[in-house]
Amino acid sequence: MPELDDFRNFDVHWSSSEEMKEVREESVQSVITSPPYWDLKDYGHEDQIGTSDESYELYHDRMAEVWRECYDVLSDDGTMWVVVDTVMERGDLQLLPYHIAERAEDIGFVLQDMVVWHKPTAIAGMTDRNVVNKKEYVVYLSKNKDHKFNEGEAGNSLEDPAVSEDKRLGNLWRNPVKRGSIGNNVLHKAPYPTSLIERIVRLSSNEGDTILDPFLGSGTTAKSALRLKRKCIGYELNEDFDDIIADRLSDLKQQSLTDF
Repeated sequence: MPELDDFRNFDVHWSSSEEMKEVREESVQSVITSPPYWDLKDYGHEDQIGTSDESYELYHDRMAEVWRECYDVLSDDGTMWVVVDTVMERGDLQLLPYHIAERAEDIGFVLQDMVVWHKPTAIAGMTDRNVVNKKEYVVYLSKNKDHKFNEGEAGNSLEDPAVSEDKRLGNLWRNPVKRGSIGNNVLHKAPYPTSLIERIVRLSSNEGDTILDPFLGSGTTAKSALRLKRKCIGYELNEDFDDIIADRLSDLKQQSLTDF
């Protein structure tokens, strides 16, 4: 299995993204991430954001520090894409994507849309009394109103309602999560599919641009960015993800050797 240092154009920082002093201001074209949810998943580090001993307000205070860092390192025409869903707080539904958008707007971001990610393979509701949740949201933000948006690079599939012939890209994206993927990764409990991230990478950047993931997790964003010939910077608190990320990227290493 390769080491992370073997991959060119990929930098991982094993620290909190509440401070990203290693990244130059205005050097990132796109931020793509799925942040930790409040009081829902344990990612195995004592300093993680969103643990049960934090209030919902403190969670957003800490997340706002991350969004502020992202804003500073984004280029003037850069965008930020946050994959997140609603959560339950003591039996009450919290509109987490909208609260993230509100905090980001306070920092200076422009809310462009709330894309709905349709997950047809989802099988569980939030509780036994809820309907089965078949969606998450992609909070689509930009640093300025004028920003890079490569609509012609969005990609398509026969089952995807987002794109139809001679029509603009829609905000309902069908990206199934591979059956059996949730639960196989002991450390990372919230994977998202590469098809979803590759669409965002193509939409928001060009070859050679830099993608940032402030919550790198198992490395899906890095895999998509590197495969599409972008650079990638990731922040991750839990160094136990090192081997998982390297394993996810291993087929890219084999591909580069084949090309050579």
